Parts: sequence; structure tokens; C-alpha cells
Amino acid sequence: MDEWIKEFETLGLTAEKAAESAKNPKLGPVLIEIVTEAKKTGADKISREQGVLLYKLATTMGPDVKKNQEFIVAEISKGNLKTGDQLTEALKYCKSKDPKANYQEYSETCGIGVEVGDKEIKETISRIIKENNEAIEEERYRILGKLLSKTRAEGRLKWARVDKVKGELEAQIEAKLGPKGEADQPGKGKGKGKGKGKAKGKEEVEKKKKEVEVKGKYKAAPVEKMFMEGEISKLHKPGENPQISEEIRQKHLKFTGGKVITRFPPEPNGFLHIGHAKAINVNFGYAKAFNGTTNLRYDDTNPEAEEQQYIDSILETVRWLGFEPDKILYASDYFDELCRLAVVMIKKGLGYVCHCSGEDIHKQRGGDNMGPRYACEHRGRSVEESLAEFEKMKTGKYKAGEAILRMKMDLEDGNPQMWDLVAYRVMYASHHRTGDKWCIYPTYDFAHCLCDSIENITHSLCTLEFTQSRKSYYWLCDAVDVYKPVQWEYSRLNV
Repeated sequence: MDEWIKEFETLGLTAEKAAESAKNPKLGPVLIEIVTEAKKTGADKISREQGVLLYKLATTMGPDVKKNQEFIVAEISKGNLKTGDQLTEALKYCKSKDPKANYQEYSETCGIGVEVGDKEIKETISRIIKENNEAIEEERYRILGKLLSKTRAEGRLKWARVDKVKGELEAQIEAKLGPKGEADQPGKGKGKGKGKGKAKGKEEVEKKKKEVEVKGKYKAAPVEKMFMEGEISKLHKPGENPQISEEIRQKHLKFTGGKVITRFPPEPNGFLHIGHAKAINVNFGYAKAFNGTTNLRYDDTNPEAEEQQYIDSILETVRWLGFEPDKILYASDYFDELCRLAVVMIKKGLGYVCHCSGEDIHKQRGGDNMGPRYACEHRGRSVEESLAEFEKMKTGKYKAGEAILRMKMDLEDGNPQMWDLVAYRVMYASHHRTGDKWCIYPTYDFAHCLCDSIENITHSLCTLEFTQSRKSYYWLCDAVDVYKPVQWEYSRLNV
């Protein structure tokens, strides 16, 4: 562990962050592999910029890019990939193509060797402003976020330094509109002609805003603005995410109508904390920014820990933060469908009933010393036997802990989330909604992605701790032939 921490610190991580990464059973093995590969390329000293990119690779690389991991590490180490935007494009390219087979196309796609001068930046921004003249006159400074996003997506400018593009855009907008005035304050200039009177409460809010603005230096921005800049502004549009069949994609598009659908999926086993505020704002805010909808879905798959007071409190908190769910749903709404999909998985030879203890499974996965992994004795069961055993689980023939349903994944994969995760376990507990109907309950790893699929979620937004879970998320959706949402990760709230 100490050796890993030292290696991770060479990426520029703080001692605390390096230790946290080393302890993370999902991130640690992938990151140490990447650091080792970087050193093989002759990069004895990794610059801070390269370290940031290597860390980003470890936390964002999907299973479809894994085969090109060594190539991308070499590209970073050689200095060919210098920015986060270039790495993002490289990851997208490597999902479906072999960069070594057509390096020229790959280089052009990733902007390798592209240098964007001040003159080009100025001329491109001037053209974009002319093309959006009417919208700029209408929205004034409120359009800055949208324009920056559009500018950064414009040809070669995506490879330019962000600070230069942003500075030039702001300068040209100010030259066109003049200094910011009263109409450019948050909430101003909207709803014209909808009545002269204003509620006293709103006037008080505006008054207090001005008091804390410190002579106009600090101003509150609308929530939607945060989604018009940076990486989150570049996420896919509904329907652009690849599926295992065109039929599945078309069915998804028909359901969504091409609109964004997100979800906030808390477990109703406790009160929300400050970290949840970011998750709520990201999920509800992203959908709002793109005229979409957001579901509040309670992940109620653990009846032993769930209480009505938590369910009520969660909804109250969401509303207190200024959001209203378009739908209020529960994972338990889908218990019948989830059980059906578990049977589908078994019939395809991708699931098996196991009777190993938690301690045995830990040893099979390498144990404390992270030794070699090996399959349990039940992994080779026939489909018929596992179906029969699962039926026994479902009908109460086993006590809690005597049998579990596991996914038959890839024990040789470096990602712990592919080490035959548990899909169902036996649990004799009364559920707050389904009562005593079930004595088996799906795990988070099984239910979460499939609930997203059933609800046709377009953007499954979660924190970085779930980065490695993305691989198992995609694996399971494809394993049972259902729509596969895209999982995107963002950093946790640091206080």
C-alpha cells in the first residue's frame, strides 16, 4: 500500500489523495497499472500536467477503451495529448476505432500538434457573435455561458487555451453591449409584460442579494449556467450513446422524444447530507438546462434499513433546494421486472447461484494480499441447475446467507467491479411497500443500472467513486439485452 501511495504521488497527487486512491479497491489497481505503463515509455519524471491526464484516464476510461490503454498512456507520456479536451477526444476515438491503424485520422481528431493563435481566436469569436446577434441582444450577458460552450466546440478553437478563448469572448461581448447594467443582474430582464406588481417576498430577496454583492463584485449565477461550460457541456445528446442493437436505440428515442432524462436515486436509509446537495443540483440542474425531466427514484432495495421518515425527508430536501421531481419512483416498482431479467441473465449463461461465504469470496478475489483470483466451485453450474437454485431462493428454501445469485463476469479483468458481483441475496424482512411478497432482494450493483434502463435515463450522473462501476453497469445492460444509459462521473463535494 505504501509503495502505491509513493507511486501515485509522482502524478502530483497530494499525500491524502494518493492514500485515498491506493485504498480504493476499484481505482487503485487501474491507476498503478497506468503509472507502471507510463514509466515503461521512458517517462522517469511525470509532469504535473501529465499526472492530471493519467489520473483522468484511470477514472474515466470505459471497458471499450481498455484495449488501447497502453497506447493512450504512451501518447500522454510523449506529450502528444496535452489537454483534457484532447484526452476526451482520444477516449471517444478509441471506443470504436484502432488509433494505431489510422494514426493520421486519430491525430486530426484529437488536435495533436494544433496551435491556435490569438488572431484565429479573435476572428472566430467575432464570426460567432455576428451569427448570434439577435440572441445576444435579447439575452445580453446571460448568454455568455452558451456562447462559450458553442465557441469551444467550434473547429480548431477546442484546442485553444480556455482562458484565452473566454477572455476574448468576454471582451468582444462587452465591446458590443457595454458594461453590465441593472438588466444583467440575475433574474432581471425576464418575464417582460407579465404584470407590474412583484411579491414583497421577492423584493426582500433582491434587497438581500444586493447587500451581499459587495458593490456588484459577487453575483449569484443561475444553476443552468454551470452546465454550459467545461466537460459537462460536451455530454452526448439523447440517442447518441451506442447500443447493442439499433432497435433498442430507436425504442429509447421514441420514449424520450429526444429529450434529456436524469434521475436522483438516494437510498431511503438516512437523512441527506451536504454532499447530496451537489448531486441534486447536478441531476436536476442538468435536465433543467436542456429542457429535460428528472425522476426522484428511491433505491429501496434494503428493507432492513429503510424508513418512511427518510423518504419524506428526502422529498422535502429536494423541494427545499428549489426542485420538483417530474416523477417520484421506487426501485421496488420494478421488482418483478428485475427478477425476470435475473432469469434472462441465468438463461444466457451469465449468472449462477453460489453458496460461498463472504470470507470465501474475499479469498477468491485475491484476499488481503491481492493474490491470484480464482473461480468458486459453483461457477460452472449448468443453466438448468442455477435456474432451479434461484427458484429455491425466491420461494424461501434457503436461509439468509445460504445462497446468492452472482453475475458471471470476468475474474481476469483488472477492475474489481468485474469480479462476479452479487445480483440477488436472500433477506427475510418486510418491505415498506411490498410487504412480505419477496424474500430475495436485488443488490445496488444489479438494480441501479437496470432501473436507469427501465426509466430510459439519458444521462446517469454520479460521483467519481462509481467510475469503475461504469464497466459493470454497461456489462449488465448488454448482458440482458436492454437499453444502456451513459454513466458520467463528477467530483464529490469537498467542504
